[in-house]
Amino acid sequence: MGFKTSSCGEKMSDYEEEMDSSVEDSNDNERNTIRAELSSLSFEELQKLKERIGAKVYNEALFGKKDKQADSKPKVFKRENKNRPREVSSKKPVPFLSDPPVVKKKEVRDPRFDPLCGEFDKKSFSENYNFLSDIRMKDIKAIRAELKETTDPEREKQLRRLLQRLNDQHKASKKKKIESEEAIKQRSKTEEEFREGRQPHFKNKSELRVEALVKQYEELKKEGTGRIQRHLKRRQQKVKKRSHKAPTGVS
Repeated sequence: MGFKTSSCGEKMSDYEEEMDSSVEDSNDNERNTIRAELSSLSFEELQKLKERIGAKVYNEALFGKKDKQADSKPKVFKRENKNRPREVSSKKPVPFLSDPPVVKKKEVRDPRFDPLCGEFDKKSFSENYNFLSDIRMKDIKAIRAELKETTDPEREKQLRRLLQRLNDQHKASKKKKIESEEAIKQRSKTEEEFREGRQPHFKNKSELRVEALVKQYEELKKEGTGRIQRHLKRRQQKVKKRSHKAPTGVS
């Protein structure tokens, strides 16, 4: 029984294939006939016919119905050689760009300007880093000792520049320290006058400048007259440079 069923099924499938092929042949003959009839028409007449019966019917009459299942299957592009790049269909839609991943921003905090790290106190800062002035003085002594022993003119030039820079830094820090001490004394004096009920005298900028110059000249006097002359000469050179840089009036 099983053998009969299988042979019967094979016959049925063969019969269906023959029917399909005969139907396809008849459809091809009809399309060829329609194409032959339409070949005598002009392009304008063909366009009017297409508008009258519809583009879908026109295409089916000429080219037949499209197999939707065959269209739905993705076309597989094969390579002639395994070393060649694979061909990709240009009809494939480009995917939408997704949102870029959010990278967590690295927060850089500068303790000098961050309020979470406290407020800057100039007095406490100078007291905490007062040891730098001692280190600077040691460097100055070491450079002076090396300067006496060196015989290379280029090295001597470098040492003199370095020594000048360290001396200027030391003088500037010393000057700031004296100014801060004077300001503290002046503040305490003003507070004492307020407590006693007197009206304190607040010095303006010009008075403070004159006092600073007087103190500077007193310190230079202690070092000797040559020091004062060098200072005056340097000051005159600065004044000349300022006068040269000043803009002249347009006549």
